[in-house]
Amino acid sequence: MIERAAVLYLRAWCDGDIGRAAVKADFEHVMGKDRGRDAVSDFDDLMRLVVGQCRRPLMHHRQGCRCVGADESAFAHMIGAAAAQDRDDALLFASTLLTGHAAWSAICLAESLAQTFLCLSRSGPAPTHRPRPTDYTH
Repeated sequence: MIERAAVLYLRAWCDGDIGRAAVKADFEHVMGKDRGRDAVSDFDDLMRLVVGQCRRPLMHHRQGCRCVGADESAFAHMIGAAAAQDRDDALLFASTLLTGHAAWSAICLAESLAQTFLCLSRSGPAPTHRPRPTDYTH
């Protein structure tokens, strides 16, 4: 499912350099080196836009957490709607997260990532992204 992959990779990217390296490895594994590198660049741009232009600090859970937060859900549905070529819904979801023109820029980037997320969702998560037990509840 595209939305599941979007949440996994949002969390990995937010984990810092180690998570971003895992994102890069997965994107290049699924899309090939050149297309994967382009997808990583687009995803990095999207995440920097989301973090930088978010209406409030982006809330996300840790990798392995079975919960999905509201911001993660909006991000995932934005990616899913963009992949389905539903710009109206993608813009609606982006608008819940982002300010003004940033929402439009985000869906343009999400559309460029549609093929990548379709491939990722079909291949299943890489071993580096399998859920792991958490030591806390909420």
